[in-house]
Amino acid sequence: MRKANERLLDSGIYARIREVQMSESDRQYSVDALRQAERLVEAFLWVKEKLADVGHIFLKPSLKH
Repeated sequence: MRKANERLLDSGIYARIREVQMSESDRQYSVDALRQAERLVEAFLWVKEKLADVGHIFLKPSLKH
C-alpha cells in the first residue's frame, strides 16, 4: 500500500503501529514488513485476475439444444 493509500485509508494497523511503544527502528521495520506483505498480496491478486482472464480463452462455447 502506498503512503497516499495509507493516509487515505488510515487503516487501523498503521494507527496501531504509530501508537505502540517501541523504538523508531522497530517501528520502521514493522511498517516496512507491512508494506512488503501488502505488495505480496497485490501481486497475488494481480496473478489471480490474469489467470481468470486467460481461463476465458480456453472455455468452449456451449451448444444450444
